[in-house]
Formats: sequence, C-alpha cells, structure tokens
Amino acid sequence: MSKTKIGLAILALVALSSCTPRFEPFVGITSGKNRTYAAPVEAIEYNYENVSGGSIGGGCIPDTPGVDDYDVGKKRYGGGSTCGAAALRAKWTPGMSMRISWDLLPYPGWRPKVFNASGLTFDHDQVNIMRNYDEYYSYEIPLPPPPPSAGDDFGKVANITVHFLPCNQIFITYGTIEEARNSVLRQMFDESQKLCTPRPSVKSMADYRKHKAKMDAVKAERKQLPQIILPRYIKQLEAEGKLPLSSSKK
Repeated sequence: MSKTKIGLAILALVALSSCTPRFEPFVGITSGKNRTYAAPVEAIEYNYENVSGGSIGGGCIPDTPGVDDYDVGKKRYGGGSTCGAAALRAKWTPGMSMRISWDLLPYPGWRPKVFNASGLTFDHDQVNIMRNYDEYYSYEIPLPPPPPSAGDDFGKVANITVHFLPCNQIFITYGTIEEARNSVLRQMFDESQKLCTPRPSVKSMADYRKHKAKMDAVKAERKQLPQIILPRYIKQLEAEGKLPLSSSKK
C-alpha cells in the first residue's frame, strides 16, 4: 500500500473513531494478532509554556497553549485530537514503548518590538534572540497499560492523551472517565514541580535583559533532566500488581 493510501486510511479512521467507542484496525495494513489501532492524539498542558507541535507513535501532537502564568497548578488546557493518529498494537504488553517528540515555547508571553503595526513588521533580531530559548525533546517512553476496564485491549479506550507536566515530565493516559477520576495526575504535578528551577517571567526585552543569566541556567538544567515520571509510575503499578496480563500470558 502506498504512503498516500495509508495516510488517507488513517485520516478516515480518525473520523470514524470520533463516532464509535472503539478504534477500527488499519484496513489492509495489519491483521490478525498483529493488528493495529488508530489512536487519536490529545495533548493537555499544565504549564505556562506552549507546546508547538510534535508527534507520538507517528501521530501528530496538536499545538497546545499553556495556561496563564497565575493559573499554573490550578487549571490545565487541552489541545484537540485534530492532526493525526498514533499507531497502537491491539494488545498492550509489558515493556511496550513509543517514540515521542515535541517542541516547547517556554516564554509565550514575550512579544518582539513592532516597527510597523499595520504590516506586523517585527524586530527580527529580537525574534532570533528569543528563538534560541525554544526547546526540543525526543524520548522513547514505555506505555502504561490501559485502565482495568479495558484490560489489555487498546480497542476499548478513547485516544492516547499526552499530559505535559512541569519540568519536562510526560504522563500517558487513554481518555477514559475512569482515568479522569484518578488523583494520580494531581500527585504527579506536585511531584514534578520540585524537579527543576521555575522559569522567570519574561514578557519584554527588559525582562530578557534582567533575567538572561537565569534563563540560560534554566535552559541548561532542562537539558539534563531525566524523563522519570512515567517509568516510576509503571514500576509502582508492577509493585502493586495492577498491570493487566499480556495476551502472551493468557
């Protein structure tokens, strides 16, 4: 099957998934025990930072603005499932992983000097200075199992939801009411906030000049942060005996 036909099949399946509680397998791509589901991708941002696109499992992570700086820790903002589907094997198995990459705009409140308001002509020197602080991340992350109501069957979940927690931490859920009622994300938010130095508030070039040393230090620190929340949580589930049995063990 050509790449064009595969892409059209994925788009069609994403549309179907919005009308049904189960994903449909990629028609003509996989079948039998190796069949694959098309999982719409949702993003939820808990920070002041903006997620400027990315991908997970071949599916597009939508652009997702952060919350206002005074609402961090109080609210969250979600990007819609609008730009593609991740490929999920039908059955979850221990050790299952997926590549995730995303771009981060850490100072979304900053605005460059405008020379011509009618034509929106910006000071490109200022723009280039601030672009140096954009961040790019890519990890191979283990996937947690679906919630107990789904067992190990990805066909019983709604989507793949990427939660962007403080300090570069990632957590994955699958869009179920069962997960929404779980308090673990609140605990993870509080825990992850302690892993790094808060960014300074930068909304002007005066702020940039005032905080440049701290901005540089924060950027260097973020590059060294391990992505630890998800693996730690999987180990916790294993210790508690909450991981569903994989199909190979049935």
